[in-house]
Amino acid sequence: MCFYYCLTKKNPTKLIQNKVVTEKQLNLFEEAYLVNGFDNPAMPVITADKPDEIQFFHWGLIPAWVRDMETARNLRNNTLNAKAETIFEKASFKKSIMEKRCLILCSGFFEWQKIRGKKYPYYISLKDDEIFVFAGIWSTWTDKDTGEILNTYSIITTEANELVGEIHNTKKRMPVILEPEDALKWINKTAAEEDIKKLMKPLDSYRMKAHTIKKFVPSDSEMINTSEIIAYYYYPELVEKIDKDSLF
Repeated sequence: MCFYYCLTKKNPTKLIQNKVVTEKQLNLFEEAYLVNGFDNPAMPVITADKPDEIQFFHWGLIPAWVRDMETARNLRNNTLNAKAETIFEKASFKKSIMEKRCLILCSGFFEWQKIRGKKYPYYISLKDDEIFVFAGIWSTWTDKDTGEILNTYSIITTEANELVGEIHNTKKRMPVILEPEDALKWINKTAAEEDIKKLMKPLDSYRMKAHTIKKFVPSDSEMINTSEIIAYYYYPELVEKIDKDSLF
């Protein structure tokens, strides 16, 4: 799954070359080293409706049919992610996947590896440290009591590739990362269901890298929202495990 990610403006070259974003768009948002899905933050996305703009949607999709704010609040932490395998069937997602797909800007994401009952956090990114985009879906919801309009999104997940599966070894899931040349295909309004399905696949492991980081408490995200959170951190016990495994 993917509940935490990072967004910096480092190395946007490929997205710019493929006309996914422009330098102007990159100047419209602030960097965030720890984006916590459970805070339901407003983050930059790109949609087919306004491809030349950066829009700020809240993470945690609220379907248009939700009746009231209480139901919306209870639902949105369960819609931070949408599974590629069932997205065309789920009531919360099936309308959005056909009509409202979006690109979610990202620099890397966080997952935990479970070893001997303990969890170790990793930061996972592309080898070239380029900004990339998650495949996402979005929805517009109106609070009938107040008239407030909320645009919200979900990150689509798929089966993990070899690298992420080794780290996220309890669920073996990963977000759908789109190749720069496929990004605009994702938000193409005329795309057929089969075309959409072909894009929802794990990125090859050779394109990615990962390293352990210092353990942190996500609820303290405001205090640790600096580049230190994605810095490499050494765990001696993990090196010992690798050394022992290499004996067999």
